[in-house]
Order: sequence, then C-alpha cells, then structure tokens
Amino acid sequence: MERYTATGWGLCAEHQKLADEGFVALVECDPQRSGSPGGRPKPEQAYRTGLLAHIKRHVFAQVFNVPIEANQACVFVEPGVIEQLQAMVPPASS
Repeated sequence: MERYTATGWGLCAEHQKLADEGFVALVECDPQRSGSPGGRPKPEQAYRTGLLAHIKRHVFAQVFNVPIEANQACVFVEPGVIEQLQAMVPPASS
C-alpha cells in the first residue's frame, strides 16, 4: 500500500443485496473487548463475535423501538440479542 492510503469498510455483494432488499444486519459484538466499552463502538473498534443475523428494517423498528437511518446497513448488538430473537421465531413445521 502506498503511503497515505486510506481504506474504508463496507458490505460484500451478498450482504449489500440484503441491505438493498430492506434488511438490517445485526452484528454481535463483545462490549468488553471492543474499543469503546459502554459506548457506541465505531466499526474499527467493534470486537465481532462472528454471530450475524438479518432482520427486515420495519421489524427492527418494531422490535427495538429505536429509529434507524435509511442508509444504515448494520447495527452492533450485545451478546445474547440474536439468540433472543431466534427464540421468538416459531420452529418450521415439517
């Protein structure tokens, strides 16, 4: 890389397609290991656990009762949030 090269972060093609279809990515992060404990970590500070889920934007607004910007593709959530959401979904019938 050249000196003064700046890189950013973004979504891969698969996750960008989901964002374009109205989904928000929930990215589980460990607050104890992230660069901003107790606050809102920036993408480069968040220690991701590897657990990821996608939820429709309108459902996100209902479940979390928090506004989300139209161009915001993902949010960081604490450990256990995705597991709680999965428990709310009834098992698929065979």
